Amino acid sequence: MKKPELLAPAGSLKHLKMAAEYGADAIYAGVPRWSLRVRGNGFAKDDFKEGIEYAHQRGKKFFAVLNTIPHIRGSLSFTDALDEIAALKPDAFIMADPGLIMQTRERHPEIAIHLSVQANTVNANTVKFWKSVGVERCILARELSLNEIEMIRNECPDSELEVFVHGALCIAVSGRCLISGMLSRRDANAGACNNACRWGYNVRSITAEIEEGSQRKGEWMPIEEDEHGTYLMNSKDLCALPLVKRLMEIGVDSLKIEGRSRSPFYAGAISRAYRLAIDAIADGLEIPNESYDIVKSIPARGYTTGLLEAHRPDETQEYATNCPSPGNWQIVGDIERQENGRIYIKVKNKFTNQSKLMIYTKTGPLTLDASTLADKNGNATDIAPGDGYYVSLAFEPTLDLETAVLLRVDN
Repeated sequence: MKKPELLAPAGSLKHLKMAAEYGADAIYAGVPRWSLRVRGNGFAKDDFKEGIEYAHQRGKKFFAVLNTIPHIRGSLSFTDALDEIAALKPDAFIMADPGLIMQTRERHPEIAIHLSVQANTVNANTVKFWKSVGVERCILARELSLNEIEMIRNECPDSELEVFVHGALCIAVSGRCLISGMLSRRDANAGACNNACRWGYNVRSITAEIEEGSQRKGEWMPIEEDEHGTYLMNSKDLCALPLVKRLMEIGVDSLKIEGRSRSPFYAGAISRAYRLAIDAIADGLEIPNESYDIVKSIPARGYTTGLLEAHRPDETQEYATNCPSPGNWQIVGDIERQENGRIYIKVKNKFTNQSKLMIYTKTGPLTLDASTLADKNGNATDIAPGDGYYVSLAFEPTLDLETAVLLRVDN
């Protein structure tokens, strides 16, 4: 059984380094102004050179995302941005707009193009069309079932196929949403989505006809809701971990994690969860418990396998709240240095000398003793109150401070 590529998101250089060290085979990052994560994209233009070199030095691939669907005025400066990124030699461009793809093929035919999920590829003939115009890989629409993916694979044995396996889901077909633009003039297809699908809504009748022929204009319509309204469009997050074996049997070339706007630890930890799963399945073993522990412990909106499997609507949506499950792992501080058998921490969230603490590393979790907590002067203390404080803990094993994360484990 062929191992698929594991592709992870990078919202910054820190994301890239965490994902690469924790097991991703390839990393994707959005080009400023030209990807669908304009807000919160910490991967600045100057980071691409360092990021691409970092990936290539470690045998990883780097994909640059240019998947906006711009209006004509917005497209005028595209070639300048394209040429700048192409000069750094990423392994592929992830794109959605046919016109921009045509320009890119003409100007930089040496760089592979991967068709973004935004292009809504749902059948084999579409895959064949894109291959005929030089697109090397199609990222299949999230609206496909496992059986449909298998049918496409069988009909297109010579095309690379990529499938999303983890992360946030969108209410709109392949993420091509108009709600944000209608409500706040922030175009989701140009990267400025305001996540309006996560809001609570109440439904009011404007001109609702009833049997007697009268109207109930302006009356509230009956709907299941509480005092906060209801989250009609708030999808649970995708987790296809239980389906990785089936996707590998189908022969999918790349398994993709969503989450450029999530934390660097998310990029690393979720990469490790799927790395362990892929490697175990390739060796004829079951997915290890650590993979499931990771995904259950990371904040999420609840999990679903989405449209990969058949579900009732209430199994895919979180109608009651937009508040994500906090998980039971909380990042409590940055480990700034290690010396003389202690780690020195800039506190981010409160913990005490009774807390259950863990250091997560690229090779797995390490426990440490919270009872050794000391303040910045080296005096024993009961509590690390929160942001702005500096403390230390006893810890002997040498850490890679670039990728080690200090966590509080909550029940």
